[in-house]
Amino acid sequence: MFTYNKDTFLNINKIIFSSLDIREVYQTMSNELSKIIDFDRLTITLITEDNNLYEAFVVQSKTHEDTYIKEGDLYPMKDSLMEKVVQSRKPVIVDDTAKSQFATDVFLFKEGIRSRLGFPLVYKGCIMKHQKLFHIDEKKYPIEFKERIIGSINFGSRQKQHYSKKHVDFVSKIAPQLAMAIENTRLFNRIKDAEEKYRNVVESSPDIIFECTSDGKFFLINPSVEKILGYSVHYFYDAGSSILSLCHADDQGQVQREILQLFHGEKNSLMDFEFRVVHKKGNIVWLSLEAIPIKQDNKIIGIEGFCRDITDRKKLDELKNSLIRDVTHELKTPVAKMEMAIDMYWRSFAIESESPGEKELHLYNLLQNNVSRLKNIIRNVLDISRLESGVERLNISDFTFVELVDQVIHELNPIAIQKDNKITHQIPPAIILKADREKMYYLLVNLVGNAIKFTSHGRIDISFMITPNGFEVSVKDTGKGLNEEAIKHAFDKFYKETPSIPGSGIGLAISKNIVELHNGCIWAESGGKGKGAKFTFRLPTCHLMKQST
Repeated sequence: MFTYNKDTFLNINKIIFSSLDIREVYQTMSNELSKIIDFDRLTITLITEDNNLYEAFVVQSKTHEDTYIKEGDLYPMKDSLMEKVVQSRKPVIVDDTAKSQFATDVFLFKEGIRSRLGFPLVYKGCIMKHQKLFHIDEKKYPIEFKERIIGSINFGSRQKQHYSKKHVDFVSKIAPQLAMAIENTRLFNRIKDAEEKYRNVVESSPDIIFECTSDGKFFLINPSVEKILGYSVHYFYDAGSSILSLCHADDQGQVQREILQLFHGEKNSLMDFEFRVVHKKGNIVWLSLEAIPIKQDNKIIGIEGFCRDITDRKKLDELKNSLIRDVTHELKTPVAKMEMAIDMYWRSFAIESESPGEKELHLYNLLQNNVSRLKNIIRNVLDISRLESGVERLNISDFTFVELVDQVIHELNPIAIQKDNKITHQIPPAIILKADREKMYYLLVNLVGNAIKFTSHGRIDISFMITPNGFEVSVKDTGKGLNEEAIKHAFDKFYKETPSIPGSGIGLAISKNIVELHNGCIWAESGGKGKGAKFTFRLPTCHLMKQST
């Protein structure tokens, strides 16, 4: 006799949500259902996301041992009872499989199943594009919920015409909870799999991967930290130590400033930020940091990122730079002797009371120009080597910025006029900077000189702007412009977009070093070829004095 009460549903629902092992739930639920519904086979079928295939789970079967349905296999939806359930979104009853209403009836008939009941498992939630809207109180719930059929629960009996409306009514009271349990299990397994993959990636990464709070406490740091710095992960978890405490004394201030800018929202990210730390054994390790803020409710609560060990690369760079410095120093003597020889050659004409001919004059100018160019290259290489070595110090003084700009324009204007360029500026006369005047002069000469070199019959404008993050100075031209590749490598040493253009290719690299020595940043912008370029550097407000009166 088909009887049940309220406690029956409570017991079944308790079973459904008793475990995240869905197969265990299926089996326990099947045992409980068998006390109420007479069935010879119980299966759960779940459809794939494209609705073309389904997977069947044989929960309980009292019929044919070698069943048509193999657990884990995928079956086509076409002409199946499952297809009818999905399309109609309603329960489907087969009174007699001998009549072969569906393709699967033929196989089930051979296995002794004569009647069937398929009931849709409908999950309500924000999932998938093909869902049908499930209307709720939009004022109470600001999000939209949807519903979709994820599969069906299926009963089979040896008896014909066994299932009726009373069975449908009973199953309708447990099906929603079963659908929810299945989706919860799926979600749990997806999260578990994702966490496992994430954990494997993090733990096997050669870089230091970390997450820390705004007060510097780590809640994630991977084992690579021990290989790179010599300290175990427990040193950072238990002692609450931060990498900042391990920073080289000369780099601590800069690292702290950069991190604080992330926490205060002044920067969206840190990319390729290089600094030194002291290994547990006392040796120096170079790290390259990339980090972004962690936000909760639009509030920055920490940062996450990774640190890469670049010590070997730095050693190689230093070796290369040392070689360049040594070679450059060695070149100074022969260049000086060449310059003396050229001067003696020119003075010989005066001694012999002769006027140089056109051929001699051309030769003299050719030699003089090339020696001058070689001297400039040597000076630039030595300058950037000195800046990159870390021994260069700033000679800070207060000066009126507009006077420095006027000086640069005055000195470069003759070259600009030769190319029919006009240099202008919009620098407020009252701006006082606290910086290294000589280096700022060199910086502006490089930027304006570079603009002149790549501009003809155009305009070069120098502008100044105070921002929340400091102040910015821009040099904008109407010249040849830059493509994406040139913008990316603009500040690389010895990079020249067009190799045939005169110059050492390190003027912008020197500019970048000067800006960074002032704890600032510099970047290039362009609309593309033929659309001009704009070079901007930003310095912290500590380099901006009060405006003069």
